[in-house]
Amino acid sequence: MGSDVNLSTIIYEKIKKDIIEMRREPDTYLLERQVAAEHSTSRTPVREAIKRLMQEGWLVGEDRCRTKISDLNLTACHDVFNVRMMIEHYALTETFSRGEGRALAGKLDVEMKKMASLEDDPIAFVRADVGFHSVIVEHIGNALLTKIWRSISDEIIRISIFAMDEQRQPEKIVLEHAKIVDALWNHAPDLLTTLDNHMNHILEGMERCFERQDGEKEPAGSR
Repeated sequence: MGSDVNLSTIIYEKIKKDIIEMRREPDTYLLERQVAAEHSTSRTPVREAIKRLMQEGWLVGEDRCRTKISDLNLTACHDVFNVRMMIEHYALTETFSRGEGRALAGKLDVEMKKMASLEDDPIAFVRADVGFHSVIVEHIGNALLTKIWRSISDEIIRISIFAMDEQRQPEKIVLEHAKIVDALWNHAPDLLTTLDNHMNHILEGMERCFERQDGEKEPAGSR
C-alpha cells in the first residue's frame, strides 16, 4: 500500500509539472492506461494521482479513465491576474507603510540577478520571475495571503509559459523588475504605478498570444 501511495505522489507531481510547463497542452486528453504504461505500473496509483489532479482543477472530465487537461482562456487568465494584482498591491502598500522598502529591495535584487542568469532557459526564467513576485508577497509575513498566493502561483507559471511572447524578451522583464526594485529603494511615491506598468505589459503579451492562436485556428477562407 505504501509503495502505491508513494508512486501515486510521484505520478501526480510529474503530470502536474508537465501541465504547468506545457508538455501536456491545455484541452488535450490524458488517458489512464497510457500514464500507467509510461510509469510501468498498474492503474491503481494512476487513478489516485488523477483523482487528486481533478480535485485541484488541473484535470477535468466525467471519469478518471478519459480526462482532459484543463483549458486556458483569456477570461480565466484575466481573473488570475486580477487576483494577483490585488495581492501584490496590498503587499507593496504594506511594505511601504512599514518603511521596509529597502529591506524588500535587497531581497528582490538577489532574485533579479537569479533571473538574469537564467535568460537562456525560458521555463526556469519564468519560475524565477514568479519567484521574484513571491518574495514581494511573502515579505509582509501574512500567512493567509501567502497561502492564497501559493494556491495561484502554479497557475501563474503555467499561464506565463503558455503566453510567452516574442516582444517580452527576458532582458526587458529584468529591466521592469529593476524599476520596481529602484522604486522601493528610493521610496518612490509612484511604486504602485511602476508595478501596474509591469503587470500591464504582461497582460498585453498574454493577449497577443491568444490573438495569435485564435488567428491560427481561423479557417483560411474566412480571413
